[in-house]
Amino acid sequence: MRKVLSVLGVLAALVGASLVSGNPDPITADDFVGCLDSYGCVYDIVWDGWKGTLTLKPDGTGSLEQITPRRATYSVRHAIMLNPQNVVIGLRGPGDQVSSNLNHRIVFWVDFNKTPNNPKDNQRFDGYIMTQTKDAIAGITWWGGVPFGFYATNKREPLI
Repeated sequence: MRKVLSVLGVLAALVGASLVSGNPDPITADDFVGCLDSYGCVYDIVWDGWKGTLTLKPDGTGSLEQITPRRATYSVRHAIMLNPQNVVIGLRGPGDQVSSNLNHRIVFWVDFNKTPNNPKDNQRFDGYIMTQTKDAIAGITWWGGVPFGFYATNKREPLI
């Protein structure tokens, strides 16, 4: 638990630094999915204590390889370059926010049920990439209507 709180503290500090320091460099699609040229970006991801590797590809697809408590691989679809006020399949970004044009929001869905013809049962993740460092994403996911936290760190870019 301390480790999670420590990481969340670092992420909160990064978000705070972003808000204090002024205008960060604009977010681009490459910040989300261009890390490995045309292949995409690979992140270490933790969601409510579950751990895995998230791969986001430029074509809007990807995968999540779950590491704990058991190994499994699931398909992912995603939408990037969004703003908090954008409505994506019926939901705005988490929180009570003002409009922005930072394009730092990402929404992705994981097909944990392995039902590719039924996207309605996919688990939604709604997050924001760090605007200063562009090396981590933090946000919220829902399971059974209950919100849970997640964070993902880019495997090619070390945290400060």
